[in-house]
Amino acid sequence: MSRLRIGLVLCVLSLLDGTAGQARGQDTNPFAGDAAAIAEGEALFQAVCTGYCHVMPDIEREAKAPSLFDCESKYGNSDKEMFQVLLDGVPNTEMAPWKGQLPDDMLWQILAYVKSASRCQEGKAADGQKTAAIAAHE
Repeated sequence: MSRLRIGLVLCVLSLLDGTAGQARGQDTNPFAGDAAAIAEGEALFQAVCTGYCHVMPDIEREAKAPSLFDCESKYGNSDKEMFQVLLDGVPNTEMAPWKGQLPDDMLWQILAYVKSASRCQEGKAADGQKTAAIAAHE
């Protein structure tokens, strides 16, 4: 097999694994502030995370897992810490690891949405309403 073919095969495999481009080892979310990525992250969150464990920020129902939209994270609030939780899960809890289940870009998009909808971020009005910039993706 030629070097070119080997290179192409490795490139495709890394894309399928989600490790190319915006991937592991980053300290900040590559999709932060990207309205299209945030909207995609919201759809992914609804499809993947709310069916069994988490709830959307405006839903008032009992959930099996903690809210991801308040300011009380036991496992860190930085992009890097939150991404690591998605990759590795949380031992001795129902939070399963997503490493290898979804491409890294999708995990980053989910985190971009969660952070954009957070109740504890800057940019929320005093009454808790989203600012126009944050609501733009909806």
